[in-house]
Amino acid sequence: MSRIMEDISKWPLGKREEFLKKVFKEKVGRPLDLTEPKSFSEMIQWIKLYYQDPLISQCVDKVLFKEFIKEKLGNGYTAKTYKIWESAQEVNLRDIPKQCVVKSNCSSDGRNILLIPDKDKVDLEKAEKEIKENWFDRLKLHTNSFANYYYGVQPKVYVEEYLKEAEDRPDDYDVFCFHGEPKFIYVKTAHFDNGVNTEGYPVSFYTTDWNYMDEKYKDFPSRADLERPAHLGKMLEISCKLSKDFPFVRVDFFENSKKLYVAEFSFAPWAGLRTYEPESMDYKMGKWLDIVRTAKPQYVNRG
Repeated sequence: MSRIMEDISKWPLGKREEFLKKVFKEKVGRPLDLTEPKSFSEMIQWIKLYYQDPLISQCVDKVLFKEFIKEKLGNGYTAKTYKIWESAQEVNLRDIPKQCVVKSNCSSDGRNILLIPDKDKVDLEKAEKEIKENWFDRLKLHTNSFANYYYGVQPKVYVEEYLKEAEDRPDDYDVFCFHGEPKFIYVKTAHFDNGVNTEGYPVSFYTTDWNYMDEKYKDFPSRADLERPAHLGKMLEISCKLSKDFPFVRVDFFENSKKLYVAEFSFAPWAGLRTYEPESMDYKMGKWLDIVRTAKPQYVNRG
């Protein structure tokens, strides 16, 4: 879907519903049922449109997310933050550590991330111009999407520590949790190259016991030979603790030989618009996500 350069948050709910139905049909290949959603993909669209939990809004902000992780787990589970800029005028790349990572607080899919292994080898003027012109423009970020929980997020740019050991282990471990229960893990292998998602990288599904699953995303290759992560048990323990407040969340991790880090949360992986192979996987996941249980009245807006 091409980027919409008008403020979706200002659209009436009915217009958002109709547009999303059109997008869903184009991407997934079947009609979107928002009245009685049965597949996981449909339920994600329902949550994006109607579910308005302020805790989700906090956790999709990658700056405030770290505060949530610290509150739940204590110190040391996320990369250290050096600086936070709340406006383009504050950005000054000459005043950053020699090694660091610069990120947007409300982007994903590898966008708006600048790895700086050596500041002296980066065109700081060019990078700063890009950040100031684009990384605070809410119409170019997830703040302009169909996910209502982004609408109140203030765009920020932050600088965090550069974790070389984690970069050398290019797998992301993403735990799918439904009502506080981890159900399976998918692994993204070598998917990121300094702000750009590489094409055709494997996305592989594994059980929580680390058995390979035949189910997959239709458009991605999958690998059955991935090594069991060193911190698998800890991942699952942490995922239970972090996910219990949400109907669904994907808890993302990366690790090195010594330590496990929580990377981010996703409440709508691939915007809920990726097809599964076989299609029955989508409906199996839909049975794990109970919309009636999800629909806390204070959090649901049906217009």
